[in-house]
Amino acid sequence: MATPSMRPAAWVGAGLVLLGGAATALGQEMALPAEITPTAATPGGAESAPGLESRLLGFLDSRMVYTGVAVDRVAPANDLPALANLTEGNLQLKLTWGERAVASADTSFVWQKGAVFRGADKNGDRVGLADHDVPALHPAALVSELYGTWNGGEHWHVTLGKKRVVWGPGLALNPTDLLNPPKDPTDPAMQRAGSWLARVEAPFETWTLSIVAAAKVTQQFGGLPSGLVWHTDAQQTEASKLKSQSGLQAVSVAGIDAEPHFALASRLYLLWHETDLDAYAYLTHLYNDAFRYKPRFGLSASRVVLDALELHVEALAQTGSARRVFDAACFSDLGSVLGCVGSGKAPAALTRLEDGQWRAKALAGGRWMFENQAMLSVEYFLNLEGYDADEFSTFAKAAVLLRDAMRQGLPVPLQALGFGSGAGDPGSPQKFAFEPMRRHYAFVTYLQPQIADDFTLSAVLLVGLEDLSGQFTPSAAWSVRQWLTWTVTGFVGVPGIGALGVDTTAGRVTEFGMLPAQWRAMTSLRAFF
Repeated sequence: MATPSMRPAAWVGAGLVLLGGAATALGQEMALPAEITPTAATPGGAESAPGLESRLLGFLDSRMVYTGVAVDRVAPANDLPALANLTEGNLQLKLTWGERAVASADTSFVWQKGAVFRGADKNGDRVGLADHDVPALHPAALVSELYGTWNGGEHWHVTLGKKRVVWGPGLALNPTDLLNPPKDPTDPAMQRAGSWLARVEAPFETWTLSIVAAAKVTQQFGGLPSGLVWHTDAQQTEASKLKSQSGLQAVSVAGIDAEPHFALASRLYLLWHETDLDAYAYLTHLYNDAFRYKPRFGLSASRVVLDALELHVEALAQTGSARRVFDAACFSDLGSVLGCVGSGKAPAALTRLEDGQWRAKALAGGRWMFENQAMLSVEYFLNLEGYDADEFSTFAKAAVLLRDAMRQGLPVPLQALGFGSGAGDPGSPQKFAFEPMRRHYAFVTYLQPQIADDFTLSAVLLVGLEDLSGQFTPSAAWSVRQWLTWTVTGFVGVPGIGALGVDTTAGRVTEFGMLPAQWRAMTSLRAFF
């Protein structure tokens, strides 16, 4: 029987389960008019239904990646291929019925393959590894968006399905966005995936109110959710078996439980003296972190000054922290790790979930538009949930111990340590995944389009300000034809200043210096139709 505190969430969750079914049905209906073309006419020349406009777009993209793999880094390199290919076929269909309704789908099939795996033996010497199965490189069907919007009048409309709702003016990332898969700061526009939601908006001339109910995908198949809000019975049964086998009944296995996973959100937008202001309020329950019935509040503002400079700030705050804290006493050596696990103590635990201390994530920056259409963006990110120097030192020591244990063939209790997550929706395969572990970061982005009409140059610098390590990403794109673009991108790791790093048994390490990819070279061809 549900407790009184569970009943409101249960009703919300039940409604969101119905939302998932409706979205799936919508996807089936949208697949019916296969004869629709961008001109909204059938191959035989027959006119589309009165008032119906359609647009069908897509692309075929193939990219090759070569990575300089360093096996002596803290993070294991076993699953990182030196050579990889990702090929994506994408279709985007949009149906419009006058000003009353819109249905849209953005779907892809992604084929991936990795080869030339490298690792290290128990002495740290470089060895070649046989090609092996890496779940992250499996082929996948992706549904980035699949939604319908009904315009009920001048001042209200409803959206149902999967849609990316963009909140927050930040370019590299958005602290106020809790609904969508995270951006890649080296290519923010690449992430197109949204979340399964129901949204009601009331737009007016100078203000807009938005209310959203979102469901977490707990399991999916073929890009569509086979589990929403709650984990399936099969998932819960398997989790119970793993808990029983491990003997750690208090440890959540891969984040699987019998509770609802949802988010409720609202945004109030106001245009005030040519300044865009937003206020946000969230209530989340095990949506993308371990918080239960957690309220969070945010603000953002942006304004254009001097006709070319846009300034913006956004912040989100809550009490407690969903970041795991590593117990230094459990990571003095491998014996201490196994001792903590054997005694039923989690070496990494969520000890700050309800500590009552307010913590914030905030982004501030500006974008300057030059007369030649170039753009320069500089942003600073403050992450008060990040590790301080002592906490990061403990984390780095723990990572070194786990790496050494893996090299010696010892079973590493990743689930007992709190690693692993549920079968959520990561969105598009990212070129660079940014997980802010510390507290201070800077992003510098430069874009120069329309060079000789056919070329675009860009560069992104991500810097962790506490040890000056980071990632530098230059890129050049050439429009070979109106329908064909060739892009060359580099990813160069910035090791930072060793003196600012932390001491481990593997030497002094910095945040981004822990990553096994020293550099990457990527080339891609994208054909549009």
